[in-house]
Amino acid sequence: MKGHGEKKSRKAEEFITALLSHPTIEAAAKAVGISNATAWRWIQDPEVGKEYARARRRAMEHATARIQEAAGEAVECLREVQRSGESESARVSAARTILDTAFKAADLEDVQARLDALEQAIKDKGAR
Repeated sequence: MKGHGEKKSRKAEEFITALLSHPTIEAAAKAVGISNATAWRWIQDPEVGKEYARARRRAMEHATARIQEAAGEAVECLREVQRSGESESARVSAARTILDTAFKAADLEDVQARLDALEQAIKDKGAR
């Protein structure tokens, strides 16, 4: 029976990976060779749900890192448009985009600092 559980675990991992790259549960199931009924049963399994959530979080972290890598180039592009003087509306749009993004980044940093402080307070309280 142990071998069967290992096969299910491996297939479940493949299914979770497929969920990240296929538009539907049915398509992900077909991609890994399991039935739709099995796929839906696994989706309802709390452990599979937790693993899927972790996989989605890792995928988003990877995507965020790629966006951050491209951010410098994007800002330079916006600044070139802003400085070009060709189109007033393009310059205003670029300036607005830069400012909006700067404000959002500042807000995110503030939220992160507050979250870090709360987590530290919880740790300190638990250590007592």
